[in-house]
Amino acid sequence: MTQRRNNGNRRPQEPRLRSGIGQTERIAAPKRDEPATRQTQSQGRGRRTTAPLSKSENGASRRPPLPDQGFSPRTRAHAPAPRLRQERLSRVEETTPKQKVHLFVFGQGLSFDYGVLVCTVVLTIIGLLMVLSASSYSEGISGDSLGEFKQQVFGAILGFAGLLVVMNLDYRILKQRWIVMTGVVVTIGLLAAVMFLPYVVSGPPIWSPYVNSAHRWLRIGTTTSYLSIQPSEIAKITMVLYLAWFMDLKHDKMRDLVHTVFPMLCVAGIYAALVVFQPNLSTTGAILMVVLVMFYLGGVKWWVNCSLIVLGLAAITVLLLFVYDETRLVRFISFQDPWADPQNTGWQLIQSYFALANGGWFGTGIGMSRQKHLFLPYSSSDFIFAIVGEELGFVGGTLILIGFFLLVFFGIRVAMNAYDRFGCYLAAGITAMLGIQVIINILVVTGWMPTTGLPLPFFTAGGTTLMIFLSSMGLLLSVSRRQNPLVKKPKPPKKRGKSLRA
Repeated sequence: MTQRRNNGNRRPQEPRLRSGIGQTERIAAPKRDEPATRQTQSQGRGRRTTAPLSKSENGASRRPPLPDQGFSPRTRAHAPAPRLRQERLSRVEETTPKQKVHLFVFGQGLSFDYGVLVCTVVLTIIGLLMVLSASSYSEGISGDSLGEFKQQVFGAILGFAGLLVVMNLDYRILKQRWIVMTGVVVTIGLLAAVMFLPYVVSGPPIWSPYVNSAHRWLRIGTTTSYLSIQPSEIAKITMVLYLAWFMDLKHDKMRDLVHTVFPMLCVAGIYAALVVFQPNLSTTGAILMVVLVMFYLGGVKWWVNCSLIVLGLAAITVLLLFVYDETRLVRFISFQDPWADPQNTGWQLIQSYFALANGGWFGTGIGMSRQKHLFLPYSSSDFIFAIVGEELGFVGGTLILIGFFLLVFFGIRVAMNAYDRFGCYLAAGITAMLGIQVIINILVVTGWMPTTGLPLPFFTAGGTTLMIFLSSMGLLLSVSRRQNPLVKKPKPPKKRGKSLRA
């Protein structure tokens, strides 16, 4: 059936509707006496121009393609959107509304991750009880059975004060060059003081004592009352802060070895060199592991991380064979067979085995440990988890490990939902630092790794370590106060019945 044409009295064409981005435009139909024209929009500008209609060979009018994207008016609304999906996920700060940065976030109604806070408080309280139990006998011989416990409580008070201050601090304040570089320079100065101060002074008011065959602490005060600081613990958090700031600054050049990876390796190398010659091989390894984790999260090439692992293992081998004394090398490899020298290098690990075996399923009870009676060296510091296993048993030790696992899980969740890239890297670095130290300490106590002096977070006796970790948890809570809604994937639309189209 053909359609009849009426050339004499033809009804004027109805205006067409063209849908654009966010609005609908009305295009007037061309008049009979005027040449056929159409309205287009030029690229890059907002003014409108007219483009004549071309004619095909049979005389019918044919519209030329639009100058931008090449789509006709009917299909213009269905043109593919720009490729912003990847940028939306990678560059979060450009798609989220800009918020004014305040020093503190009081009165802004920002909630925090309660899981991080609850796990931190519970683990700290249990750690204080275990320090009291593990140190009461050895400290009682020296005269004050509560001496080490009082120092730990003092560190916990300062640490919780730092946690409350930092969690109410807007972490984006730390995203400033002068703050980051000041922290790095001060940390390098403290590490250098620990290394070179023994050659200058050997007593008050500031000195670095020779304890356990190493210079690792700075003491400020007199010989009877002093403040002890361990700069290697401060180096961990300042290293994470520097890497988060620099990786956020160079986020689009993370595969550039010269301008991005090399500067970060230089700072990490300076930290590692100053710590490894204290000597403190375990802390050096922990810092480098955190660097590798953050490199991986930042998108550094995989072969760079593999090369760094190989170079690190080679450096450890050279240090043990040619730099350190033979005693340290023998102690390093004694975990393979501690009964080969049970009275010397294998003594500590064997006593740790006895403590874990004596605990059984449910333990002997808090304060009822036998190995803390001077059988297990460093029972309140590096090997405190052996006392935990003896007094709380396998069940209690497993529950504590579950608490650490939950804390790491909450830290990963905070990093994934961070407001910006700097907060994501900062939360991920703090979580990696916590998880790596827990894993290494547990493996050392159970005999799966060489005996090292890496503390167990919230449990090992030491005021500096406890303050650093509690303040780090406060920084994690500060990041959790600003969640990014764009990371969450939108739900697919619900189907409202079957389509009527064939």
